Amino acid sequence: MTEIENHHLENGSAVRSMVQNTPRKFHLTMEVPMCLTMLSLSLTGAAVSNILLYRTCLHSLNHPDSVCKVFLALDKTNQTDELEKEVQRYATVVNTVKSIIEAVAPAVLSLFMGVWSDTHGRKPLVVWPLFGMAMTGMMLVVYSTMNDLGPWWLIVTAVPYSLTGGMIILFTGAFCYVSDVTSPENRSLRMTILGASVSAGSVLGGLFSAHLLRAVGNVYLLLIGASLNVFAYAFTNIFLRESLEGAIQGRLGTLLDWSLVKQMARECFKKRPNFGRAQILLLTVANSLTIFILYGSMNLEYLYTREKLRWALKDYTLYSALSTTISFAGGFLGIIVVQKLLKIGDLAFVNVAYLSMIVEYVVKALAVSTWHMYLSSTISLFKGLSSPLLRSLLTKILPISDIAKVFALMSAIEGLCPLLSPLLYNSLYECTISTFPAAFYMLSIGIVCVSCTFIGLVQYFRRNVSTPYERLQDSPTIA
Repeated sequence: MTEIENHHLENGSAVRSMVQNTPRKFHLTMEVPMCLTMLSLSLTGAAVSNILLYRTCLHSLNHPDSVCKVFLALDKTNQTDELEKEVQRYATVVNTVKSIIEAVAPAVLSLFMGVWSDTHGRKPLVVWPLFGMAMTGMMLVVYSTMNDLGPWWLIVTAVPYSLTGGMIILFTGAFCYVSDVTSPENRSLRMTILGASVSAGSVLGGLFSAHLLRAVGNVYLLLIGASLNVFAYAFTNIFLRESLEGAIQGRLGTLLDWSLVKQMARECFKKRPNFGRAQILLLTVANSLTIFILYGSMNLEYLYTREKLRWALKDYTLYSALSTTISFAGGFLGIIVVQKLLKIGDLAFVNVAYLSMIVEYVVKALAVSTWHMYLSSTISLFKGLSSPLLRSLLTKILPISDIAKVFALMSAIEGLCPLLSPLLYNSLYECTISTFPAAFYMLSIGIVCVSCTFIGLVQYFRRNVSTPYERLQDSPTIA
């Protein structure tokens, strides 16, 4: 590492605080690659799950191919209920190990990359994960064509995704990028649009997944997903320009520098007036708990609906698409109509979103019919707003130089979620699948209640601020 690079690493935040980017006129930036990435994940997610169930049945549990092919079918029968439980238990273990592999490297990288990007720019935080996802997508295609490979070989496909940062680093880069190119006045709307692009990709993938699978089969569906990832990487690498003025190109050796971690910890944990440190940590953990629930439940909901409601792939993809559409519409309705007209603050609206999530999970846990699942999604109309609103709030109340560092802390905590959450959720589901498979929803309710409490404490700490978005001060005067 050269002396010039050392100087930039030590003083990067100071440079960023002195040279604040001028907000740019609106045009599509991060929305395109995020939409394509989520479209790919949504198109291929359930198909990969079905391949895993099939390979588990065939290779690990040694059932005949004629029996195991039921797991590749779009339509599900009730004749294999006992086999379903046996296969799901084993597949859950494979999924747990795969989730841990996917999470280890992002958890480590998230400690460094937020602060590193203050000097070297946000674009690498987006380009690298997209490259890894493209590589993983192509490896999934190869895996699907080699029928002799058992379920444990699926774990190998997660390595490029993990080593390049995965969704944790990608979302950190995306939110930092949007924060750089927007003004405080339109940041909430712009982050909601970014979230809407993610939702749009999920909706389109959910709507077309079953139809494409029926038309072209698993291999070509995974090939389509890999192609979307490649296009997202190419678009970002070629057309997306760096959001930080004066960013310098960094080498790999400049990344794994523990001084970056020390700098992040120093800024995030220093004392601030009016319980500012507590506010930052409570907001960060509240948002991370939502991610904890997401990583824990996202692979289980499909299995739960197969077991509890006897859904097939086409039933789940239709539900997933409509559920995401409702959340997509709720995001715009919440920001543009409800919050603007009723003058509801970010924190109050976040708690509304959390309360709707609690009701959603109660309805899902007690569901005995298909329409109950759709009712739960309708009730949680605004649940998708919690994370964009919390991130937007942090960009409004933090000093400019501290935004990337707090986002880095948030990413570091979120990086632990894929490590810990699947262990807890999958173990709980494995133990309760025969008695009460909805137990993981009850766990989620408890976690959301903790988040509600944290947001309530922040509202209490900010009760005397002169303006809703009064910035936290840097001076370490009182705890």
